[in-house]
Amino acid sequence: MTRPVLGRLTRDAEAPLLFESLFVSAAASFLGIRWFLASTGYPRVGSHGIHIAHMLWGGLLMLLALMLLFAFLDRSLRHLAAVIAGLGFGTFIDEIGKFITSDNNYFYRPAIALIYCLFVVAFLVARTLIGQRRLSETEALANALNLLEGTLDGPIEPDDRDRIQRLLELADPKAPLVVFARQYVAGLPAVAERTSLVGIVRRRFAEGYERLMANPWAERVLSVGVVAYAAAAVIAVYLVATQTRTSGEADTSAAAAIAQVASTIAGAALVGRGVLSLRSSRTAAYRWFMRGLLVWILVTQMFVFYSSQLAGLGGLVVDLAAYGSLRFAITRETVAGRGPSEAAFHQA
Repeated sequence: MTRPVLGRLTRDAEAPLLFESLFVSAAASFLGIRWFLASTGYPRVGSHGIHIAHMLWGGLLMLLALMLLFAFLDRSLRHLAAVIAGLGFGTFIDEIGKFITSDNNYFYRPAIALIYCLFVVAFLVARTLIGQRRLSETEALANALNLLEGTLDGPIEPDDRDRIQRLLELADPKAPLVVFARQYVAGLPAVAERTSLVGIVRRRFAEGYERLMANPWAERVLSVGVVAYAAAAVIAVYLVATQTRTSGEADTSAAAAIAQVASTIAGAALVGRGVLSLRSSRTAAYRWFMRGLLVWILVTQMFVFYSSQLAGLGGLVVDLAAYGSLRFAITRETVAGRGPSEAAFHQA
């Protein structure tokens, strides 16, 4: 009996991070465009009967992402392409109101809810494609060989060496390719210490993180800070939902207000679960934090922006800063070997 077609596909160990970058970038571009257009009075690009809709710019960004993916094998470009594709998709889908109304109404109120539903469906489809099981031996080997492509012309980064070794630990140790890959990686010289500004900044941040988390009080302070952040998020969203409805500034529906508060509480619950995991596994806690943050970015901010564009943009900036910090922290924990192998799919 043959396996289903999807069962024969080789999953990418970095797919969860790529999808996260895609959806977070899409949400950021969508909300950013709404804020910019509202702040500038909805200007028109073009004249003499010609209007260049920003949907076209979204299509061009998605085309650029595809061209990068098709033209280069560089692994780092996949993450850049995911961000560019997300920016393009958010720019494209922002104009959905024009294509579902008879009068091409960009300001169609339910458009934001429809975009939210589309994001959720796409996110669930992405998770279904990735699956929740660990990488098979063949998939682990394939991902290790994929990482090796960046070492063909010289020395290897310490982080890449660690990632490849962890992936090879999941593969069949007797397989000829595994044996070859182990020997090849062991013989690669380490890359010289970076002297560029970017390399120095990255190293300083990594060293600062290690010193900070080595402090015995660090996790306690982190727990208090995360709980305070979650509480502030719930209170802020509740105030936005109630004040907007009572002031009559906008005709926000009761359903939108309920969605704001409910999704914020759901995200806070995921963050709280992470706080409980902090003692047993810092990496697991960070990933629970990431889950809650993604709920706030992909769901809560949509409805907050529906009620108050200024509050929505401010909250998004804060959430994106927290998201970037968490991604950095998870990377440091994984590189240091304190977290589960990245071959086990992240469920953030």
